[in-house]
Amino acid sequence: MYLEKLQIQGIRNIRQADLVLSPGANLFYGLNGSGKTSILEAAHILSRGRSFRTRNLKTVINLDDKTCTCFGLIRSVSGSTGAIPIGVTRDDQGKFIFKINGCQVTTASQLAEVLPLQIINTESFQLLEGPPGARRSFIDWGVFHVEHTYRDISARFQKCLKHRNSLLRHGKIDNLQLTVWDREFSTLSLRIDRYRKAYLDGLAQTLHAVLAQLGFKERFDFRYLPGWDQAHTLEEQLYASRLRDQKAGFTHLGPHRADLRVLADRNILAADILSRGQIKALICGLKIAQGQMFKGRTGQQCIFLFDDLPSELDEHHRSAVSNLLIAMGAQVLVTGVDRRDLENLWSAENPHTLFHVEQGQVVKV
Repeated sequence: MYLEKLQIQGIRNIRQADLVLSPGANLFYGLNGSGKTSILEAAHILSRGRSFRTRNLKTVINLDDKTCTCFGLIRSVSGSTGAIPIGVTRDDQGKFIFKINGCQVTTASQLAEVLPLQIINTESFQLLEGPPGARRSFIDWGVFHVEHTYRDISARFQKCLKHRNSLLRHGKIDNLQLTVWDREFSTLSLRIDRYRKAYLDGLAQTLHAVLAQLGFKERFDFRYLPGWDQAHTLEEQLYASRLRDQKAGFTHLGPHRADLRVLADRNILAADILSRGQIKALICGLKIAQGQMFKGRTGQQCIFLFDDLPSELDEHHRSAVSNLLIAMGAQVLVTGVDRRDLENLWSAENPHTLFHVEQGQVVKV
């Protein structure tokens, strides 16, 4: 699938844009502050219902507007099905309207299900250098999109975690009630853990092939830390840590505390020995491997958003990344300052569309 049309209203300095996109590469060039990243932001809002740059929607909406709207048409590459309209409207008070195929939906996960996308930007460095939450989100993106039951299990777990934390914050613990929630918490945690481990095992195999094509000679490995000591049952450990949890007011153990270590040779954290450019190339490899696995499991493509792809990557890695994306047949939205840097990544034989962005105006070249 790919995004055939993208209409933007009131996103930062883009008052109005109506874009017809290529199913291959879409290249956006212009000076810093021209609005390039806002185009990717609009596509992200369409898929996730929120910005990747901020949680404060008031800073996303154009200063002269009170609402922002993103609308798109999703089409299968084969053309076997009709285009699916998808739309998101948000206002400066936090209210929202999400629609898919003319029907209103209530959750952002429903948007993500019909418009899966990956984003690589400066924040993506958090995947290797940042706190565990970024790595859990990376894993859960993959499991969510290939295991249909995972969304329900994850939602039930979050509800269970919320109830347990609420009980912990009471002045006096109701041990009987807490035991009931601990049992449910443990059951859901084990299911989440199995899904994550199975996904990472499959991803590791795909990743090695991708990284070889990116020119990495090192072998990278995953070390998944589930969030509790698996030498003992989670239910036993929850019982043993009740006093500590009550003092803190939250649950210390469980899949919400999991982490993923990406290790290079000699079991050293990749982020500790790689250069900035190598880290970006590795992150591109991780995201592309996820996209390949998604395609292999579902037969569908995810859309890739690359904000300033040329920066920090040498010519070899830029070319290797674009060649992998071309081979996948994935739709890509790429930004960059220099037109020539972008055009050099996609030859005339590979379908691409070029856009110039200047002061919030987007013009097809």
